[in-house]
Amino acid sequence: MKWVENSTPEAIAQSISPQFPDADLEILTKVVKRYKDQDTWKPDLVLTKEGLNHMMDIVELAGELDKRAPYEKIVTTKFAEEAMKNIQ
Repeated sequence: MKWVENSTPEAIAQSISPQFPDADLEILTKVVKRYKDQDTWKPDLVLTKEGLNHMMDIVELAGELDKRAPYEKIVTTKFAEEAMKNIQ
């Protein structure tokens, strides 16, 4: 996540392009830039309630979310917290 935070959309798109062999690099770069502009990728791996709401706002604006799920029912931070301990 630190690399994504500090890298350009072009560098990220180039790096992930093998996972999207049918995607045009220019379009992939635009998508990555949009994700960065929306602050979709956070350097902290723990999904907060605010982070989930932000994500649901984006999905809702796209017309793809009929009902919001309660944070407490769908999120566990246990694994992310453990991973963060290992990278600090």
